[in-house]
Amino acid sequence: MDQSALSDYAEPMTREEAIAAAKRMQTSDPDASWIATEQDGEWTVVRIGVVPTKSTGTATKPPPVAPRDDPHTPIERAAWFAGGGG
Repeated sequence: MDQSALSDYAEPMTREEAIAAAKRMQTSDPDASWIATEQDGEWTVVRIGVVPTKSTGTATKPPPVAPRDDPHTPIERAAWFAGGGG
């Protein structure tokens, strides 16, 4: 490959430089997701097709607690916790 073709590409980055560049790109383009990634020992920043979302808080909410005197089997309770029970 000739040197003129190589000049079209960015210089190699360290991991820290790639992480910093990804954060800068995320700030300048919040409608995209930017990540630092390593391949064959070289770090780069790539845009992925996933739009960032804000946490709704439901993913960290603990499941409801079953009553202590619950007569159901563990499988029935698990189905209830998963939303399959009545």
